Amino acid sequence: MSNDKPSLTEPNTIDEEIVAYLDGELDTEAIARVERRLTEDSAYRSRLSQLQHAWDLLDNLRRTEADDEFVNSTVAMVAVQAEQEAKTQKLRVVRRLSLAWLALTAVVLLSMASGYVVLHRRMTRGDRSLVRDLPVIEHVDEYLNIDNVGFLKQLERENLFAAEVDDGT
Repeated sequence: MSNDKPSLTEPNTIDEEIVAYLDGELDTEAIARVERRLTEDSAYRSRLSQLQHAWDLLDNLRRTEADDEFVNSTVAMVAVQAEQEAKTQKLRVVRRLSLAWLALTAVVLLSMASGYVVLHRRMTRGDRSLVRDLPVIEHVDEYLNIDNVGFLKQLERENLFAAEVDDGT
């Protein structure tokens, strides 16, 4: 026995080789190797006989043709399956598109909200200083009549302006 033949522990390889031999798919060198092994190995010959018998039984089976009803029902089942797959695919596309629009809407709303918060904080920062200075702004006309800034500083030291600021807030 040579090393180029499959061992008996590899039944799939043996079956493939024998089937290829029976179908006439081997080249002349492989045919010679199989025939040499058939003369030397009784288990190999037995397996060939089993496969040959199975082939003969398959040849004796009655061949049937598919009738029109079978063909029509099979085609109808394939068409129904294809239609269901198309609907499923369409639903997936619609769902993805809806999710994309939802995500885009969420991003736009989030951007608008964050922009509003930023602008509100910036705008109110200036407004806060105006509210803080409101008592002075309300009496600006009266302060214009005062020629001396020192007089205003003296009034502030005496906390005369604190009462007006507390009343305004």
